[in-house]
Amino acid sequence: MPRINYEVKNKIIEEYFNGIGSTTLSQKYHVSKSVILVWINRIKNKNFSMISCKNRHQIEYSLEFKIKVLKYKNSNNSTLSELCNKFKIHSESTIYFWQHQFDELGIIGLSRKRGNPKMTKNKITKQTKLSKDERLKQLEEENLMLRIQNEYLKKLKALDQKQTKKK
Repeated sequence: MPRINYEVKNKIIEEYFNGIGSTTLSQKYHVSKSVILVWINRIKNKNFSMISCKNRHQIEYSLEFKIKVLKYKNSNNSTLSELCNKFKIHSESTIYFWQHQFDELGIIGLSRKRGNPKMTKNKITKQTKLSKDERLKQLEEENLMLRIQNEYLKKLKALDQKQTKKK
């Protein structure tokens, strides 16, 4: 589905609030009804910037922010839509992807930058060229990531045990 420019998006939203139903607008503008309802939901939750943001695909979220969102999701049993509104994240699929990355790769998966990693001809020689200071810094970062992951898993286990006791 092609991207919808902001003028059309605003026109759809305006028509919706003038009483035209989402099904009619969906057919008229060839936009999914669920997409229109997401826009309306965000307006109702006063997240106007999430609708008109032109650079939403260029936003980089910090590792700490991703962890905070996933902790909140697990501790409050929130839906993806609720999380998007609370943390002003543009797409539910972003949070879904973070959760999938965390489940697959742990904290390292969340720290991965966007896009595909650049190919290097010889990774072994690159690693041997690292100075002791650089290698130490690299190990400290890895250690920090593992500590954060360990703490997250402990809290998740405690929450699971707490919910099990309630039942």
